[in-house]
Amino acid sequence: MNKYLPIALLGIVLALSAGCSHRLAQELDARLESAENNAASARLRADEAYIKADKAEAIANQTQRTAEEATIRIGGMNEKMPRK
Repeated sequence: MNKYLPIALLGIVLALSAGCSHRLAQELDARLESAENNAASARLRADEAYIKADKAEAIANQTQRTAEEATIRIGGMNEKMPRK
């Protein structure tokens, strides 16, 4: 009888710890899924920010070209205007 008692206790401990292990695995899976979702959301926001920055750069370049053209036109007008 004393021979079987440690084996029986070991079996009970293993059976109880298997349930805990399963819950721990589920919790870790949930945390991992949450982290993956957060990373995907961050990538999406970063992509959107990159697109907005790219558009802003294109607008700034167009504005710079327009300003340079206006400066050239004004310079030409100043040359044609009579001096007083």
